[in-house]
Amino acid sequence: MTIRKTRRKNDETPFHEAVTDLLFSAMANHEDFVMTYDVNPTTSKKEVHVMVGKLISPEMVGTFKDHVTNQLDEGSGHHVRKME
Repeated sequence: MTIRKTRRKNDETPFHEAVTDLLFSAMANHEDFVMTYDVNPTTSKKEVHVMVGKLISPEMVGTFKDHVTNQLDEGSGHHVRKME
């Protein structure tokens, strides 16, 4: 009699779906949405961080916009959309 192997279900939400859900949730709740990455010093792999909540003050938004504007020639960019 042969042993039948079963595959374990992967219940984890795919990353792109989780990020999309977080973005829509943040927009609906008038919260900040920040996505960035860094390199893990122990594994040397990139890690993506997605943060949602009341994170950034209006003054900090101005600082970020100025920083991006100063680096436009280096490939930085931003998109602004008016919300009603």
